[in-house]
Amino acid sequence: MIPRHSARRTLLAAGALALLLPACRKDETVPVDLGYAYFPVQQGAWAEYLVDSSWSFESIGISGSLRYRLREVIDSVYTDPEGRTAQRIERFVWDTLTNDWRIKDVWTQTRQSTYAERTEEDVRLLKLTFPVKVGERWNLNTFNSQRDMEVGYDVVDMPWQHGNTSFDSTVLVRNYYPNNLVDTLIYRERYAKHIGLVERIRDTSNTQVSGTNGWYFRQVITAHGN
Repeated sequence: MIPRHSARRTLLAAGALALLLPACRKDETVPVDLGYAYFPVQQGAWAEYLVDSSWSFESIGISGSLRYRLREVIDSVYTDPEGRTAQRIERFVWDTLTNDWRIKDVWTQTRQSTYAERTEEDVRLLKLTFPVKVGERWNLNTFNSQRDMEVGYDVVDMPWQHGNTSFDSTVLVRNYYPNNLVDTLIYRERYAKHIGLVERIRDTSNTQVSGTNGWYFRQVITAHGN
């Protein structure tokens, strides 16, 4: 038989341990996912896309369409003029005459603690903000002189599939432009974790007495790697 005073000490020790355990758990650092994986920055990462583009300018009787393969590669890492770590992105198109990739242009990007920025065709764009969360909105053109365009997260951490390719976690950025019967502007960009951009859509049109003028662009991922 256990002596009463020994049993009391055992109960007191157990009670003290029970009080300490929650305190230890409270002090533990729990990693917070801010969404950085949606905007990869590692050198050598690449992605290939199929691009469909079409345009129609009824007022001058011009229309057409174009389909091509596009490849983006994070070629190198450098320090930009503002002292930030940035990446050089080389972009290639598939040349059907030479059956090889041909350099198209060079873009740049940087991912900071609260945002991700890309310079596309010499235009600085605020692509993502961190943490990634539904309802967060910002001005895509914060860093340039173009007219303001409010964009934001529509869905976050949702699976998405295109053809036979599926992604476990994606985020959709879309614009909140007040479309009407005359002007239409649709902006969509979808990003997948550890891959980056997987789909891009631009659809603009303007309807006037002389006809409708517009342009459509869709870029969808077909392959990726590191």
